[in-house]
Parts: sequence; C-alpha cells; structure tokens
Amino acid sequence: MATTTGQEGLTHRAAGAVRDDEYDGVGSRDPTTTTRKTAGRGKRGLRSLAAAVSLSAALTALSFFASGRPASASAPTVAIVRAGSVAAEAVMALAAWMAWAEGGLHARPGATLAPFAAQLGATLAWAPLVLGHGAARAGLACCAAMAAAAVACARGFGGVNPVAGDLAKPAVAWALILAVINYKML
Repeated sequence: MATTTGQEGLTHRAAGAVRDDEYDGVGSRDPTTTTRKTAGRGKRGLRSLAAAVSLSAALTALSFFASGRPASASAPTVAIVRAGSVAAEAVMALAAWMAWAEGGLHARPGATLAPFAAQLGATLAWAPLVLGHGAARAGLACCAAMAAAAVACARGFGGVNPVAGDLAKPAVAWALILAVINYKML
C-alpha cells in the first residue's frame, strides 16, 4: 500500500490504497484464496439463477396442470400453449435474474419488479381462467396484461442491462400469439 499523506492512519486511508478484503485478485499474494472466493460467488450465482428460472417455470407449469384440459381446445393446442408459456416465462425469469444481478430490482423496483410481478400474475391466471373455467374473454384481458407488462419489463430491464431487456421481448411476442390462440377459442 502506498502512503502519500500524513493523515493516513486508523481512520483515513491513502488515496488509491486497496484494503485486503477489496483486493481484486490480480497479482494476488495467495492465488488459492482469490480462486476460492470467486468460485463461491459463481456457485451462489448459479444457484440463484436456477432457483429463479425453475420456480417461475414450475409455477407456470403447475397452473396449466392444475387447470385441466378443456373440452373446447384440442390436446395439441393445449400442449403448444403450455410449452410456449413455460418457455416464455423461463426466458422472462432469466431476464429478471439478469436485472437482479445488476442490482436493478432493488434500485428501480417500479420499473423492474412491479411489471415482472404483474406479468407473472397474468401468466399464472391465464390457464385456470381459459382452460379451467372456459372464460375466453377474461383470457384475452390476461393476454393484454401479459403483453403490457412484458413491454414494461423489456423497457425496465433494458435500462439496467440491455441484454436482459432484449430477453424480455419474446414474452411480448408470446403474449400476442397467445391472444390469437385465445381468440380462436371464443
């Protein structure tokens, strides 16, 4: 560490000095310690990613399986809608995780967390309404809410991480495709 002023001591650090716990590992005195720290962070990141994506996709799949198969829709149509909804929700959860990893869900909750929660809620409500109760008009309202929330997610996530904003855009397309399928069920 460099000492540049007489004010350095217990309460002041020299300008440009790096504490041992802030050391980035380049030219580290003990490379095994730095490797263990970064490996631990990587494992935590992968665990949180797996939890975010699998929880969101599992909730979506559960809403489809719990709603049953209606008499008005064919089995292939329901299978396509189920697979597309689970995939779109998994990609949206990945985008939300990327925004969260950058600190965007805490820094801008109105632009990131609220639209994601609204989009997830509309996705979870669609299958029981349309497939379980046969309420196709309410399903169209859910599709509109999904599309609007996905657009808001794309804008909010894009402000935090441009790649996350781009990953949210397929959910907009899926909400529109789902609205067309829902319209055909009327």
